Amino acid sequence: MARRRSTRGPWFWRGTIGAMLTGVFGLFALVAFSQPPAVAPDTSCRLDHKDPAHTILLIDQSDPFNPNDMDWVRELVNDEARSLPKFGKLSVMVPNAADPYNPKVLYTSCSPGSAAAANPITQNPKMIEQAWQKKFYQPLVGTVEEALMDKEQPSSPLSEAIYSISDRADFQPQQAGRRLVLVSDLMQHSGGFSFYKMGADYDAYLDSELAETKPKLEGVDVVARVVPRQIYDLPVADVKGFWRAYFNDAGATYGSVN
Repeated sequence: MARRRSTRGPWFWRGTIGAMLTGVFGLFALVAFSQPPAVAPDTSCRLDHKDPAHTILLIDQSDPFNPNDMDWVRELVNDEARSLPKFGKLSVMVPNAADPYNPKVLYTSCSPGSAAAANPITQNPKMIEQAWQKKFYQPLVGTVEEALMDKEQPSSPLSEAIYSISDRADFQPQQAGRRLVLVSDLMQHSGGFSFYKMGADYDAYLDSELAETKPKLEGVDVVARVVPRQIYDLPVADVKGFWRAYFNDAGATYGSVN
């Protein structure tokens, strides 16, 4: 007797078609989620403004830098740049003696991703490093070196610049990974408050009008790299103590790397 051919009912075919459609939609979803975000052509920053981090390098060139400082500055900049995640933003600013609450922005760009974070299986680390150097790092270093060798300014409104930075739209609490790096001798000197007149006296600062513009830096990591000078006008320990109290009151996490 001949064997009956097995028949597959409508539920089988419906299930098969459903599985195929699920696979197709899953593939489309995978492709959609793996697409890189749209970025601005001039800065490589995300157009949706969802920067995963923002580091601001504030360089105080009120006094001339020694050419010998270039080596440690390059090392500092290299460390900060490489620690940024892909699409992390880095800005370089200098205090503005002519307009203290409007620090000059010399550079803003976002990291295209360094070779250290590249996947060696699906990516070419050498090509990624070349793109990172050309688009991000080399322009950054060039900007910093120009700032260091710029002519000295008549005043150093550090506190005013820091307050303005805390008020930036791209440096608010909703921004992840906020970091402020000071490259300075940390000598506040402006019409609002001057170390040269009052010393690094935090209580005297609190009595000044400048203290009314206290920055809000909760959740911000602040690092100071104190520029070496042959002669300091005030004890360095007093100056560091002033800024520690200043940033503690502002809610930041503060540390000095030297």
